[in-house]
Amino acid sequence: MTIPWLSARLFRITIHLWLAGYLLSALPAAEWLWDSPVSPPLPGPPGPFRFLTQAFMTWLPVGSALPALAVLLGLAIYNVFGPSRWWIAFFVWSLFTSLTDLAWLAASGGHQLISNVLFWSIFLPSKEASTGPADGSWLQARAVLGVSAFWIIRLQLLLAYGVTGIQKLTGIQWTHGYAMGIVATDVDYGPSFLAGTGFLLPLLTYSILAFQLGFPLAVWWRPTRTVWMLIGVCFHVTTGLCFGILDMALAFLACYPIWFRPRSVSKRVGLSTSP
Repeated sequence: MTIPWLSARLFRITIHLWLAGYLLSALPAAEWLWDSPVSPPLPGPPGPFRFLTQAFMTWLPVGSALPALAVLLGLAIYNVFGPSRWWIAFFVWSLFTSLTDLAWLAASGGHQLISNVLFWSIFLPSKEASTGPADGSWLQARAVLGVSAFWIIRLQLLLAYGVTGIQKLTGIQWTHGYAMGIVATDVDYGPSFLAGTGFLLPLLTYSILAFQLGFPLAVWWRPTRTVWMLIGVCFHVTTGLCFGILDMALAFLACYPIWFRPRSVSKRVGLSTSP
């Protein structure tokens, strides 16, 4: 079995660019986000898992978030330019998840998405490890795990869109076409100029619903994948700027390359299932 190396590599680059950008943008608020968080600590998972996801409440001292932030930023930049190493990916996931759990009131669905895909990125094979001889049961298991992680990351993005779209169907605001009208007349969000556009509001409402529900199907074919991803760029950038959730918007876009399938990929990650 094979996975497209260029897609996997570009995905690694974009999620770590997002991570570096997020950390830099959060520096002005670092003290109240992490050193003296206003949110109460989460209970966390039981046993050793708590040490992995809540480092600042277990084995890292209180007030050490800023040094850890600098380490995490350095590792994110390294992962943009350097070769992939599973132990670096593990450390990045653990530190980022711990920071997110420490300031969970300020986290969004984008942070949860990145935390999820960073975990599965631990198991994505590096080019060097995957193009070597695949003999022995350990290498075979590693190959299967790498392919599984690749597809789990892909499906995670589809689930994020699909579940969001299905959840909108449970109420009446989206199914009756006036959800965007409510948003447009909200003084905290706006944009207020849309409030008087009449038919445009239900059109936008149903278009967003169709985009989110259609994404899990559209990405399987190149023509529809291209169209849906272009729509996704417009949708996320617009909502990110209008609603002040640019980090969440860019988190979704950073995951798009996992679904890229270049017309001509000269180098792929080979994962043979036979000795």
